[in-house]
Amino acid sequence: MDVRPLAMGEQIAHRLRVEIITGVVPQGTHLAEDALATRFDVSRGPIRDALRQLESEGLLESRRKRLYARGLGLEGVEELYELREALETLAIRLAVSRASAKEWDGVQAIVDRMRAAGELGDVEMFTDADMDFHTSFYTLSRNRRLIEAWRPYQRTFAILFEMSDTPDIPAATVDHQGFLDIVRTGDADAAVKRLQLHLTLAKAHVRDALPVPPED
Repeated sequence: MDVRPLAMGEQIAHRLRVEIITGVVPQGTHLAEDALATRFDVSRGPIRDALRQLESEGLLESRRKRLYARGLGLEGVEELYELREALETLAIRLAVSRASAKEWDGVQAIVDRMRAAGELGDVEMFTDADMDFHTSFYTLSRNRRLIEAWRPYQRTFAILFEMSDTPDIPAATVDHQGFLDIVRTGDADAAVKRLQLHLTLAKAHVRDALPVPPED
């Protein structure tokens, strides 16, 4: 009986996450449990699960025991990408030193999935593969706490990716193939430099697409 409320809480969290990041729910909006329970036609349990999750992701802030939407804005985007660069740099360095050739073959299969997505013109398939590609660095780092640190922000970055311009999938696939080729040489410094360039370009697309909330 615990599975259903947890699953429902995750679904509600996703809906609210999208609405907060895209500005449908403006910054500073009070998210009241009762109102949300009525809106989603559920008990307050799944609402609490959803709000707790969003607060842990930095999308809600607590003021006087009430929770308010916390829009990203340009500063929030900068913070997210600074954090991601720090986390993913460590993940790449550890993965380069720990992953086997067979495990990198598994990442190659993800790039092959990107290529297939380009042939099909399937943006959703490409988006999923792109997220799997980057998450593989964390997985192959074999650092459980690093994986846990990335997990909550993974959902936010997936939404930011969807908000940014529709990718040129064939060109993006070539970019990821080149990235993986560098990683597989075992040159961690070169791989980190490639990551920095990759994230800089991605951040620019997000900044262009993100609605900027009004300042307090």
